[in-house]
Amino acid sequence: MLRKIAAGVFIASVLGAIGAMFWWTEIQYLLPTPIPEGYREVYINQKVYPGDSTSTELSKPVFYHFFTTNCPCSRFNLTHFNSLRRQYGDSLEFVVVIPAEDDISKARPFFEGETKIIRDVNQEFAVSLGVYSTPQAVIINTNHQLYFRGNYNKARYCTDPLSNFAQMALDSLTSGVAPPEFGPQATIAYGCGIDYTLSM
Repeated sequence: MLRKIAAGVFIASVLGAIGAMFWWTEIQYLLPTPIPEGYREVYINQKVYPGDSTSTELSKPVFYHFFTTNCPCSRFNLTHFNSLRRQYGDSLEFVVVIPAEDDISKARPFFEGETKIIRDVNQEFAVSLGVYSTPQAVIINTNHQLYFRGNYNKARYCTDPLSNFAQMALDSLTSGVAPPEFGPQATIAYGCGIDYTLSM
């Protein structure tokens, strides 16, 4: 009888561990990222001045890629991000933004060429651009207006060309048209949360 109980406990423990691993690696990233306390919405066409930027008109629009080295979701779309940078790098400035507690030397190998990488001290970029999750894409135009903020794709591996939101936003921007309206699939953040308490 004791052997059966011990075997039952062992099997339950193994199943529990498998379930916990599945939650950690898969399910939690299928749910929207919780909105942090203190989050302030930043709206499309709103003027934004992340970091130490001034009100002077930008020479190029800027594409901010929010990335965390230890976030599986951030690593899922690296191929897609690097391809966007290759395709649109002459038209926009691409900037990778990592949390202050992350390490630029750890992030550097994930990106091709001379991609600019900055550490977001006190989450100033995240707060000023309305970002609370990684990976997220943000585009601001030369007038410092928020043009797009959201997900790269509704599929976590960025494999559905019909929902390549960031790429479609880039196409619209470079064509000189108004920001596209994608709806919640593009704008409700998924992935790894950014700790807003560091900015308070």
